[in-house]
Amino acid sequence: MADKKITALTSIGTATARADLLHLIDDVAGTPTNKKVTIGEYANALNVPVAIADATADLTEATHAGRTLIIPTIASSDKILTLPTPIAGMTFKFVYGHTAASGTYDIAISAGTGNTLYFDGAVCHVTGTPVMVFSDGNSNELLNIITPGGFEINLVAVSTTVWMVSGWVFSASAPTFAD
Repeated sequence: MADKKITALTSIGTATARADLLHLIDDVAGTPTNKKVTIGEYANALNVPVAIADATADLTEATHAGRTLIIPTIASSDKILTLPTPIAGMTFKFVYGHTAASGTYDIAISAGTGNTLYFDGAVCHVTGTPVMVFSDGNSNELLNIITPGGFEINLVAVSTTVWMVSGWVFSASAPTFAD
């Protein structure tokens, strides 16, 4: 077995279990070390939620992509969360849910500036009769969530310029998309 290339090994495909082992090389940039990890440990580590500070923030692929991002109660002033440049397949999931609405503060998710990075899709505004709020699909780079009581926003990069958006927002005022 020690003389086999990894590419020559047999795949177990759909028979993969959380207890199965993966080989990885830790600290590639420093002192590379061979280590093992179970598929379950690997999946859990990559899915740990990330708490976002109560502040405007620039999100990164390394820290935030592919994870659930927990938005704290907004204590003071509006917040803008700026996404990194999309890479097809990159995902973000934003969750906000508290016992009281944020007061008078809003949260905006920004795809960038100059209308070259933008949102396509819609979110459902949930209050009374649910209403879909659509982006224009060609230049809306800002999703404004106005005094939220709760929301879940899912973003999937479908190209190097477009974030597909879906989700729901519970608030007194409907969310908006803007350039």
